[in-house]
Amino acid sequence: MVAPDRSAKTILVVEDEPDMSIFLSNLLSANGFCPICAATLADGLKKAVDACPDLVIINAMLPGEAGIRLYQNLRTSSRLCHIPVVMLSTLDSSTFYRCPGAKRSPAGRHIPEPEAYLQKPPEADELLAVVNRLCTTCSTSLGDES
Repeated sequence: MVAPDRSAKTILVVEDEPDMSIFLSNLLSANGFCPICAATLADGLKKAVDACPDLVIINAMLPGEAGIRLYQNLRTSSRLCHIPVVMLSTLDSSTFYRCPGAKRSPAGRHIPEPEAYLQKPPEADELLAVVNRLCTTCSTSLGDES
């Protein structure tokens, strides 16, 4: 058994569609990342708190607006708000941002747009370019301690 690469960036993937979750996990693993998968709002939030990942990829259209609520939770948490987020959705971004809650928390607080928004299914090369850019930017801006 191969020991996990401690220098690999941890990516939390919150996706309820099994095929998409497997695709994203395999793509990230094959490219040197350490994916952690969750399928629900509760599991995604727990894993975000426990692992404090370098990046989160969220299916914006999780059932019951859970993708939007997870994003709101990440952005309003003092511990997690620094983590870059990639939103995936079958909706284009202009339609998504018209959804209630996409730009405001339940308390009415403004929530910034995610660092990246890609339509599903994402092209592998495009997703990897975004993930690499955000992980590099985040490491540089936070003074990577690894």
